[in-house]
Amino acid sequence: MTSRIRSAYDIRIEEGVLTPDPAQEPLIAALERLETDLAKKGLFGKQPEVRGLYIWGPPGRGKSMLMDLFVSASPEPRKTRAHFHAFMARIHKLVDQWRKGDKKARQAVFGTHKGDDPIEPIAELIASEARLLCFDELQVTDIADAMILGRLFEALFERRVVLAVTSNRAPTDLYKNGLNRQLFLPFIAEIEKRCVVVEIDGARDWRLDRLKASPVWFTPDQKADFETLWFELRGGEPEEPAHLTVLGRDVV
Repeated sequence: MTSRIRSAYDIRIEEGVLTPDPAQEPLIAALERLETDLAKKGLFGKQPEVRGLYIWGPPGRGKSMLMDLFVSASPEPRKTRAHFHAFMARIHKLVDQWRKGDKKARQAVFGTHKGDDPIEPIAELIASEARLLCFDELQVTDIADAMILGRLFEALFERRVVLAVTSNRAPTDLYKNGLNRQLFLPFIAEIEKRCVVVEIDGARDWRLDRLKASPVWFTPDQKADFETLWFELRGGEPEEPAHLTVLGRDVV
């Protein structure tokens, strides 16, 4: 039986939206494995532990495009797709809510939890929202992120949350030469333990190829050409309005 991710990929090739790339095949196979494992049932109805996926390689190789296909095709009902930095911004906001809130305010957001450590209640909240977390562009440059990631994801993995993430860096290169990096190393160890690491290193940069194939400058008379290029750059995915929260303000 053909997997959902394979079917979605093949359909886009048939439609002319994508061009087959042999360098992407190992990643498609890894996504098929993840799709199969997520569908398995554990004993007595419990969710089995599933190894996630850490995808890394240079820009333009199709990491984000294939992740989008996987998320849209996955039947997993509890799934979240986000840019990694947007996710971390939310985590820091939750930490702030926990630390500034009294008992009543904490309970309204997090439920009942003992102690003053925010990590466990935040992990419980995230795990209640999604079994599958899919992130783009995992890159750690901020010491505040580095200090919280190890404990947060250890708590999430204990709750059987599955991580699928893309990055331009290998796990061992995350937060390289960062301040107090030794405190970040447990997060790298968790990633390598809980995720299958897949490198996608094809020679072809699809984003640059699309730009080279079309004129760079456009005038109002070339609106159709611009729309065609924009369609290709977003991989044929439909445009949808997005709601972003920036420093407490909603931006549409």
